[in-house]
Amino acid sequence: MKKDVLVLCQYFYPEYVSSATLPTELAEDLVDKGLTVDVVCGYPKEYFNGKKVTNREKYKGITIQRVNYTEFNNKTKLGRIINFFSFFLAVLLRFFSLFNYKCIIVYSNPPILPLIPYFIGRLSGVEFIFVAFDVYPDNALKLGAIKKGSTIEKIMNYINSKVYRYSSKVVALSQEMKEYLLNQKIAVNPENINVIPNWYSDEKVNKNTIENIEFKTLKENWPFIILYSGNMGSAQDMDTILQCMSQFKNNKNVLFVFTGHGNKVNYVKNYIYSNKISNAKVYGFLLGDDYQDVLQMADVCLVSLAEGIEGIGVPSKTYGYLAVGKPVIAIMSNETDIAKSLIKYNAGGNVKQGDFKALELLIQKYIDNPELLQLMGLNAKQLFLDLYERKICTELYYNMLSKIINKNSKVG
Repeated sequence: MKKDVLVLCQYFYPEYVSSATLPTELAEDLVDKGLTVDVVCGYPKEYFNGKKVTNREKYKGITIQRVNYTEFNNKTKLGRIINFFSFFLAVLLRFFSLFNYKCIIVYSNPPILPLIPYFIGRLSGVEFIFVAFDVYPDNALKLGAIKKGSTIEKIMNYINSKVYRYSSKVVALSQEMKEYLLNQKIAVNPENINVIPNWYSDEKVNKNTIENIEFKTLKENWPFIILYSGNMGSAQDMDTILQCMSQFKNNKNVLFVFTGHGNKVNYVKNYIYSNKISNAKVYGFLLGDDYQDVLQMADVCLVSLAEGIEGIGVPSKTYGYLAVGKPVIAIMSNETDIAKSLIKYNAGGNVKQGDFKALELLIQKYIDNPELLQLMGLNAKQLFLDLYERKICTELYYNMLSKIINKNSKVG
């Protein structure tokens, strides 16, 4: 007898990046709703606490099978490609054991992974759902990571032509991503695309005090703190933030805090150092209580996308900001779901990439109006509860899956 769901992804529990926690929380909630869920994922490499885990484990009712793959430097193009193919081949070796499911959920990371459920579906009729965390190869082309007409682009376009056509459902993270997929003719059937945003678990918001001594001291000493948390990479517009920060240079009332990782972290550090900016701090990737503390410490939070990335990716850190009731300023097009929601709920604001003066004016407006800031914080929490709370989003996955599973059960 076939099991209900197989989740295929590179990152999963106990790894802590969002591309691991989101599939993990989805699997947990599907099990809670009575579905049988197995997972095939990569063995933890970088984003975990280093404690030894087994290749096979039962976790909260989920059967996890972990595969080993290469550990070349992910920050280099060659290392990343080798790791992608190594993981792909490791999963492919289990090919025939993956037939015994009513539905497969596969993620876009790594981008070649969805070929496996595509082949399984063509051979056996097993249906699969494709979750587009990003749109490949379009993001790589726009960021200059690959060249137009390159072999990689041709391979990815081939994969897309199969995956988007034959998947039972495609999950887009936002309405603008759905529109992008249709406008670029990557996907052709709008009825086949479900918009389900990523989320943040309300269970993580378990306190309103700051325990970390350093962060507590910062909160006591700085009247207004601006937080940028998450990836500082090619897909993020850091220049607008840095240029705005320069307008508040050495202001003793305003502190800029950066935390996260990515290929622009050193760029941010060097900018602060070379411009002799004393009211800025940069931390690494924060976890658990430290991350909750830095969220509680902030008065307003920033999220950004590089110009042209709208529709190709959606910054998940936004939902954590909203979950703790922090006003958010989005540096991106006003046509994105995030920007529209912030304006609709009066939970923050939005400026276009490069308009650092508008960002400065918006921050100053919040500094000068603490009552407005407090109201926006309450609105931010309501926005989160209405649209981005974990149970709301995973329920959408469950409803989508149930239709596929029930249909296959009747056929069986």
